[in-house]
Amino acid sequence: MYIDFIADYGETTGHDDLAFAEVHLKLCEQFTIRKMAFPTVRTLSVRPFNTIETGFVVAQLAINSKLGRNHLVYHNTAPRKDILEARDKNAGEFLAVAELPNNVRIIGVFGEYTFSFIKGKASIYRVKCAQDGSQFRSRDVFPQCVASLAAHADQPLQSWELLGEEVTDIKEIPSNIVLSIDGYGNIKTNVTHFENIHQITLNKITHPVQTGHGIFSVPDGQMVFAPGSSGWEGVNFGEICLRGGSAARVFHFPHPGDILEIK
Repeated sequence: MYIDFIADYGETTGHDDLAFAEVHLKLCEQFTIRKMAFPTVRTLSVRPFNTIETGFVVAQLAINSKLGRNHLVYHNTAPRKDILEARDKNAGEFLAVAELPNNVRIIGVFGEYTFSFIKGKASIYRVKCAQDGSQFRSRDVFPQCVASLAAHADQPLQSWELLGEEVTDIKEIPSNIVLSIDGYGNIKTNVTHFENIHQITLNKITHPVQTGHGIFSVPDGQMVFAPGSSGWEGVNFGEICLRGGSAARVFHFPHPGDILEIK
């Protein structure tokens, strides 16, 4: 079983954060209890509390996967912003699960936009699992559900004993927003049309751009807005790139969810 584990732990430490190591250990323990081989776990860090970036990364990996039921995407970004008052027993957003048409399964906290990118592509269900009991639910509460789902990989999701009611109140993704920023400082967006774009305002910074068929379709040192490397089902999402530099630095490091003004 191959598990992509996506969480908002490591803004400064990345996927080497101690929290990732602890969750990995608990997953292996739960697989051992069920006499299953250790899973292969890859960890990916997103920005703290950012459900836009989490949902995008989940969808990018899950929708484009060809591993089928051997691939499980587990994510935890739980801002606990749905209730702003004091919370009893560290309660947070509920755990949810979905299975895409390619048979890849997704299990993770249902927090604002975490499941929005797969809206309309799969039914989403609650998982019969505690919502409280630990500050660190992704280590102390959820791994047994993840291992149970992995053990159920060869059976229909609808027959899983932890499957709860279907979730239908799923937020729509806003238009013209930042989705993520890669290691080069390229800004990934959900823009898919690039006709006649000559200027972008983002994070209160306005800058001229050229459009092209790819991010290298302008000379070195120029800003380009073009179809990038992310997307699915035949659609490429736009990236703002400074060839030979960092577009993120130019726009003062925007965050996923920030809105672009396009002219």
